[in-house]
Amino acid sequence: MARDRSPTNSPPAKRRKDSSTTTTVASLGEDILLEIFLRLPCLATLVRSALTCRGWRRAVASSPAFRRRFRQLHPAPLLGLFFNPPGAVQEPALPAFPSFVPTRGTDRDQAAAVRGGDFFLTSLQKRPRVHNGWDIHDCRGGYVLLANGDQETMAVVNPLARRSERFFDYGHEDTLEGHRVFAVGHKACLLCSDEDPMAFRVVIIAHDKSRVRATVFCSDTGEWSVRPWVHIPGKPRRGRGEGWIRSCNMQAQGFLYWVYKNRKYMLTLDTATMDFSVDELPIFLQNRFCSFLVGEMKNAEPCIVYAIDFTVGVLLRRAENHGVDRWVLDRTVLLETQLDRVLGKVMDEYNKVKVVGVRDGFVYLATLDEVNDSRTPSWFLSLCLETMILEKLFQRTYDSSVHPYVMPWPPTLVGNCGRFSPEDGT
Repeated sequence: MARDRSPTNSPPAKRRKDSSTTTTVASLGEDILLEIFLRLPCLATLVRSALTCRGWRRAVASSPAFRRRFRQLHPAPLLGLFFNPPGAVQEPALPAFPSFVPTRGTDRDQAAAVRGGDFFLTSLQKRPRVHNGWDIHDCRGGYVLLANGDQETMAVVNPLARRSERFFDYGHEDTLEGHRVFAVGHKACLLCSDEDPMAFRVVIIAHDKSRVRATVFCSDTGEWSVRPWVHIPGKPRRGRGEGWIRSCNMQAQGFLYWVYKNRKYMLTLDTATMDFSVDELPIFLQNRFCSFLVGEMKNAEPCIVYAIDFTVGVLLRRAENHGVDRWVLDRTVLLETQLDRVLGKVMDEYNKVKVVGVRDGFVYLATLDEVNDSRTPSWFLSLCLETMILEKLFQRTYDSSVHPYVMPWPPTLVGNCGRFSPEDGT
């Protein structure tokens, strides 16, 4: 029998869902949201996610604790390697510029970050009256520090941000002594801060036969400051003149390092106090067939990574007798088996690896064949210092200095840096 549809017997009302019990992504609290963000695979994916809306960006930008945890779980990824021009330019009308080779990873967000950046440094190529090109001095915090000898100008560029650049002179005259501070020509060091990504300092050292001093450029003031001369131990051998420090610079945890040319000592500058100190290096690092650089482990602890033939070793600072800190060997690994795994039969073309960079718990290596002095392109590799697992990056001619470019945190995700408000829409 048909159901009575009269007004006095209307059908039962449908049960309405209580909207107050419905959970959406937008309704998540910041604590839960940040816990989800911690499980993202890499920094590039976090950036893409956090910039989806203002609330998510604010959650990341306002939490230094989250950023510290994320860095511990997910070290900033290597986007590629910069290579300086291999030599002097023969034709002044064709200035030389650094080249960039991206890593061949499979992460789509990292690849998208590279595609969206200006890694050809086109802003520098358009600068007028530049004849000798630009030479990279350092790569830190997402910035590239370059110098142009023709204009006596330095530039700090962020390839990911595009149009983010800063130019300043480096041909400063020392009014106290009447000669150029930078006559020795050491590479400049770039100092950046994770929690103040818009600020930076540039440090260059000068030295004579027994003294050394630092000259510092501060981005906040736009000025150079010349520090006093400091006498240091370990005088160079007679006849070395003023060229007793290698031009290569290294840094870790706010300390800068330079090695004496005889490889016996290493000069250290504490950039917090601007005090110099000198350490004697372990005897095996003085071997001229050994390549080594100072860098940082995954936990930011300073380390020295060296390579002799196919052996790679790691040294850490440890207190020994009488509480004196020294560089002590922590671990070594013979890479022949892993090289055979990642390179196959091509490995037979090389007889050693060389350390070309150390960043955030990874060492970057280049294969070489110095016996036959062949022009075979080198393979560039990464070795995780925590697991000691070797991975292949790409093949390229190794004809100039190498600078790893590690993806930085965008300033818009660091809200307590003093430049961005968590409430703005940038």
